[in-house]
Amino acid sequence: MSALIFRSNESDKDRDSQSEKDDQGTTETISYQTSYQHKEYSKKALVYLPKNYDDKKEHDIVYLMHGSSEAVDDFYQDGNFQQILDGLDRNADLKNTIVVFPTYYPSRKFVSSDYYPDRPLNKAFAEKELTEDLMPAVEQKYHTFAKTADSNGFKQSRAHRAFGGFSMGAITTWYVFENDLNYFSSFLPMAGDSWTITEDGGIVATKRTADKLAEQVEPNLPFKIMAAVGVNDSTSISMTPQIEAMWKLPEFNHDNLQYYKQKSGSHSPQSSGKQFEHYAKKIF
Repeated sequence: MSALIFRSNESDKDRDSQSEKDDQGTTETISYQTSYQHKEYSKKALVYLPKNYDDKKEHDIVYLMHGSSEAVDDFYQDGNFQQILDGLDRNADLKNTIVVFPTYYPSRKFVSSDYYPDRPLNKAFAEKELTEDLMPAVEQKYHTFAKTADSNGFKQSRAHRAFGGFSMGAITTWYVFENDLNYFSSFLPMAGDSWTITEDGGIVATKRTADKLAEQVEPNLPFKIMAAVGVNDSTSISMTPQIEAMWKLPEFNHDNLQYYKQKSGSHSPQSSGKQFEHYAKKIF
């Protein structure tokens, strides 16, 4: 008797593709209102939800900022963050974590080829928009460790919240460290120094920049700064002296201030994705 052979219409490639899709997180868009220089703006951010996101469970959260002239979608795609975050979640290196990709531009009309004019936008985002507009919108909709999506809830859940960014997003990250240490415990500035004193402050006002950052440190607010730069990235010229100056101060040490130099890394979203991946296990 001849054997019966059943042929499936689904190929191995199709099954692998479906299996991979089932193992992915999802990306959503959230809208919110903010103001800049007394004008109202409607803005959007991308929100990555891990595969097993459960609205009834608490989740760690990371806010991750793009660089100059980039759009949120471009940074997310060029940095391969979907694949990176799926892998980190799958391997339990950054498990069940929400990652938000916002923009500091009030609108795309503010984008130019010169990144120096972005400095006031970075500062304004950290001082007001992040905590008063974006975080309430996000953490009302998605379940984080904040019991309430307000100042008290954010302060009580700071151990489960991080902020990072690439290039001008790193400049934003240093501003967030200065202004919002009571809401965040981990910071990932990638390929950018602090401009709190002046533009390119890490190299042109090194000690004053380090001293100003040290002023924000409070004994009851433990933190981790996980700085990174590619070895082929020219921003290391300003990052390195700033980090070294900070290490000389009693407020900072090699535990709460780490500095990773990525081999073959460049000034690119792709390198920032790898740098984020390097630190993922240490964020929370």
